[in-house]
Parts: sequence; structure tokens; C-alpha cells
Amino acid sequence: MTLVYIIRHGETEWNLKGIHQGHKDSKLTPKGEEQADCLGQRFKDAGLIFDHIYSSDLGRANETARRICTSINQENLINTTASLRERSLGILEGLTYKEIESNLPDDFKQHISGNPDYTPDGGESWKETQERVGKALEKIAQKHDNKKVLCVTHGGIVSMALRLCLNIPLNEKRKFGIPNTAINIFEYHLEQDWRLRTWGDISHFSDGRVLDEML
Repeated sequence: MTLVYIIRHGETEWNLKGIHQGHKDSKLTPKGEEQADCLGQRFKDAGLIFDHIYSSDLGRANETARRICTSINQENLINTTASLRERSLGILEGLTYKEIESNLPDDFKQHISGNPDYTPDGGESWKETQERVGKALEKIAQKHDNKKVLCVTHGGIVSMALRLCLNIPLNEKRKFGIPNTAINIFEYHLEQDWRLRTWGDISHFSDGRVLDEML
């Protein structure tokens, strides 16, 4: 069995403004930096050490991983990979919901519809994203059998991991939170695939308020 900790990056400036990030990037807010630091301290206090560490190669995830791993003296283990990037949103990136509704009304309808096959120009569909993420996480888990692995990634990717694990259809409206830097732990069993152990643990936060700006 492989234990895989899948963590969403800390809060970003674009998270606060409701701007779609996708493959574009935004800096962590001071709160986002604090979230990452608090998670790292929690791992340190628990004596938690990882055998392998992966991060999306996008800046907000990589900075979160660096801050977490500095606390546990494992920053030298971070491997960056494009396979853990957020869903590519193409022409929607850098825009708020209001801007998309005003400038791209047809895309807006599709974007909020939950259609897993909708692909914004230059981007990915949710179906394509889940296929990418499923292959990436399975490859990591199989490569590191019986090890403890940390993956720092994005909200959409964390969502896809849970849906894969619990067989939640892509077109079913989300009924679960995806807080920044929450602890989500998955078990990978070679014969039984994925099993959820822990979801949305934010007890390391200095306050209980969380942002949930995603669809």
C-alpha cells in the first residue's frame, strides 16, 4: 500500500479576486504563505517524513511545496512535474466569471454547466484532465509502493482525485470542499486501487475560515 498526501496550494491573489488561473500563475497571498508554513509545522510536530515529494511545476504549487518542505528539511526531495498542473482553461485564464459571462457568453454557459466534455479554446476538458491526473497519480503510487508520498497540486486536481477514488461522476455537482492546504490522504492498493483515508483536514489553520471559490 502506498500513502499519497494530495495537497492543494496555498491561497493566491487570484483566488481572492475570483480570477481563473489554470496554467497561468498568481502569487500566494500572505495568508497562503501562512497556510503552507502552518502545514509544514504540523508535519514537523508530527514527525512526519516523506519518502518522495512531487509538486506541480506551476509557481503557486511549487512555492507551497517549498514552504511545507522547508519546515521538515526535505525541500531537496521536491520533484516538479507538469502532470500535476491545474486544468488548462485556455481562453478563460485570467478572467473572472463576470468577464467570461460578458465577453464569452456561450463559453460561460458551457463552463458552469458541468459538461465534462466542454473544452475551452486552447484548454482541456474535465474528462481530459481527469485522465491525465489519474495516470499521473497511479504512476507515482505504483512507482513508490509501500512508501509515503506528498503531492502538492491544485484544486481541480484534488477534486479529480476524489472523484476517481469514490466514483463520483464528473457531471455531478460538487458537494465537498477543497480548502487550500487541507490534508487529503489516499491509500493506493495494487489490487484494490484507491481508498480515501482523510479528506479536508484543516486543523492546522490559525482560524477556521476557508475560501471556496471553485465551481
